[in-house]
Amino acid sequence: MFIRKASSDDINEMSLAWADSINSSNLDRIRTTFTVFLKLGECLVVEEGGEVIGTGCYISYSHLSWIGNVGIKKSFQRKGYGRKLMVDLLGLIRTESIRLDATEAGYGLYKRLGFSDGYKTIAFDISDVKGVNDDRVKITNRLEDWMLELDKEAFGDDRSKLLLNIKGKVIYTQGGYGVIYSNILGPLIAENDEVAERLIRSGVRLGVSGVITTEDKEYYIRKLGGKKVGECVRMTKGKEVKENRRLIYGIFRYAFG
Repeated sequence: MFIRKASSDDINEMSLAWADSINSSNLDRIRTTFTVFLKLGECLVVEEGGEVIGTGCYISYSHLSWIGNVGIKKSFQRKGYGRKLMVDLLGLIRTESIRLDATEAGYGLYKRLGFSDGYKTIAFDISDVKGVNDDRVKITNRLEDWMLELDKEAFGDDRSKLLLNIKGKVIYTQGGYGVIYSNILGPLIAENDEVAERLIRSGVRLGVSGVITTEDKEYYIRKLGGKKVGECVRMTKGKEVKENRRLIYGIFRYAFG
């Protein structure tokens, strides 16, 4: 086993390894995720016999780092590769707080490495939610300063370097905004349920089919017509993050928070 820092030359092999680990065939989306990680953060790859069999990445902000795309090819799992990869990845991070969204498969490892439970992050299919054309909701292709400030309050750190790299459609109204990216609405940050509903219904009209919310908004999204399709556990290592969950109706992605 050999663990090293990844470069852009590794993206194809990394994508194949990650796709194998999560049973995904969406290689284009996976390549895009790794491209963002390598541009804004760092990734490690695990090699065995010259083959990339595992990946792990992180992005650091001011006080918080986010870990994502940690996975080992199925035929190499349960052999200690994942633990060694995570130990090496954690050794690179210097922020006071580290976070990730843990799948059921990775949860036990992260607990043993000192991560503590936060709350569930739940993926919903919202394609059956009734879409509406709401004149109060506007569309733009850029995030404005007030949106970034609202996101900073919600997320607990300034992640504008990530959000400004998202090539998505931004919808907004007084009191909230959302980004439509690959048919997912997220981040979705709103001051209350009414503002969030306005953005969700407008997003569905524009082709949105999914949102990943927090456990305290689960009933709300179900009431609108969303169908649960999966969940993770948000976990933290180090100093507790001063976020404002009341504002969070949709996270960006499991890979990025």
